[in-house]
Amino acid sequence: MTVDPIGRRRLLALAGAGLLMGLALSARAHRAKAALTLVTWNRSAGVLEIDHALHAHDAEIALAQVGGVSAPDLSRLEDRARLALYVEERFALTIPGGAPMPLKLLGAELDGDTIHVYQEVPLNAVPPRLLVRNMILRDVFPVQINQVNIDRGNGPDQIRTLTFLGGDGEKEVGP
Repeated sequence: MTVDPIGRRRLLALAGAGLLMGLALSARAHRAKAALTLVTWNRSAGVLEIDHALHAHDAEIALAQVGGVSAPDLSRLEDRARLALYVEERFALTIPGGAPMPLKLLGAELDGDTIHVYQEVPLNAVPPRLLVRNMILRDVFPVQINQVNIDRGNGPDQIRTLTFLGGDGEKEVGP
């Protein structure tokens, strides 16, 4: 069965949303501190696309606490740009034994209660192994849970998931 790129993204988003909903239900009526990052190989463009989805309220708290913004408002372009820079400092992809990949920051977009921060890196092919570092919001919320879904573009059974919480550092994902 072949899944088109949009269908794959929806599948990843639904899987991530299911995990986040489960976490939220376990928090007994309190919204869990959780974020979802989708790393998707776009074969036709030769680009690894990264979409960080954060709860807007949590992102505003982070901007107030560590971003130097006294009254953050993500409807303002400047505050979305500051958040994008905050995310850029706290997320990295590295090929084992090499330097972090030069992720290009594309911007941020507010969608209801969710803020998306977009990055990408041109690649001829997805490396067989990647080291992932995800410290987003973990310097603000000790209970923050970050899920990273990595889709290498080889079908839904090839999606790998990493979960970052507590003192977790860099994690490796393989084939």
